[in-house]
Amino acid sequence: MSKKINRMYILSFLFSLHIALSAYINSTFLTGIISEKYVGILFTLASLTTLILLSKSANILKYFGNKRLTLTLLVLNMLSLVGMITSTNSYIVGASFVAFVSTNTQILFCIDIFIEHFGNKKTVGKNRGLYLTIINIAWMMSPLLASFLITKEGGYKAIYTLAFITVAIMAIGLVFSVKTFKDKTYKKTPFLETYRFLKTNHHMLAITIINFILQFFYAWMVVYTPIYLYEHIGLGWAQIGIIFTIMLAPFVILGLPIGILIDKYHVKKRTLLYFGFLIISIFTFIISGITTKNILVWGVVLFMTRVGASIIETTSEIYFFSHIKEEEAYLLSVFRDMMPVAYIIAPIISTIIFIFLPFKFLFIILSIILLSGLYYIPQLKHNNDNNLPCPNK
Repeated sequence: MSKKINRMYILSFLFSLHIALSAYINSTFLTGIISEKYVGILFTLASLTTLILLSKSANILKYFGNKRLTLTLLVLNMLSLVGMITSTNSYIVGASFVAFVSTNTQILFCIDIFIEHFGNKKTVGKNRGLYLTIINIAWMMSPLLASFLITKEGGYKAIYTLAFITVAIMAIGLVFSVKTFKDKTYKKTPFLETYRFLKTNHHMLAITIINFILQFFYAWMVVYTPIYLYEHIGLGWAQIGIIFTIMLAPFVILGLPIGILIDKYHVKKRTLLYFGFLIISIFTFIISGITTKNILVWGVVLFMTRVGASIIETTSEIYFFSHIKEEEAYLLSVFRDMMPVAYIIAPIISTIIFIFLPFKFLFIILSIILLSGLYYIPQLKHNNDNNLPCPNK
């Protein structure tokens, strides 16, 4: 079993690298097609598509099974990259981008099921901490690699080409790694029943909302930080690559230690979440006041925002996966829905803000939104009670 989970970690690394390579250049790539004020709308379309897919995930899983579904989505993902690499037509590139983003999220959902299947329930903290550390190594590697490809090897198309090669290798590896995987019976639950279940189980609703707030932060920052640094501060991609590498280091440094703190030393998840939200809010606010081109200043401030984000992400993932079972795909679906929902709402709000306020105010307003996470932390349980009632019962 340990060999199988280790293979999934390696495949997760490859898949995360293919996402991360393009994540921080997608918005600037798209500004070559549409105005920066409307880039968020294309992200919203991608997120709506993702949300529809995730909302039907239990039905799709029952029909395809997780293995076949993952491989089908990987093929669609590679075709979308081909569209972005080879076409100059704005409609084809836009449609390909929507397909790329939506299949990425759905594949991550499928990987979660594999990780949950092959992992040990007694060491959820260590498993999720190690998983997050591994995929975040890919995220940390990507900015420097992406900036090199942009400046030296043919621009944005070179990045998407490398992403294609990486995901193709991952797909081949997956075929040989999940041969013996057997699907459990995935519980299919209508949305309203799932919603009532979450309202009854306040702690699960709270951790889902906490995840939404974190995904809202990611959606806001991934779209607008590169534009702000490149277009408004005047930094080049070589400098931005260094800054983003520094920025993403906390995800590599903190993931596994936080998991061990929770598993071995029984540090309270609620305490960690309080620290995380305070740190992320304060340093997001500070961004709005920085006008220097000094990459060390930018690196440190953005590093600290991700210290907060890493604490929140690792702790909330451990809490959530400590309270669900593998076959409860409906709960995992709702939890993962928070990413596309955030990518729908964040660009709409930011587009409205553009009408009234200068660009830098985006970060002030985001810091205020992040503070709302403090309200939901007291609603979490102290223990890991895994015996949750299914909403079908």
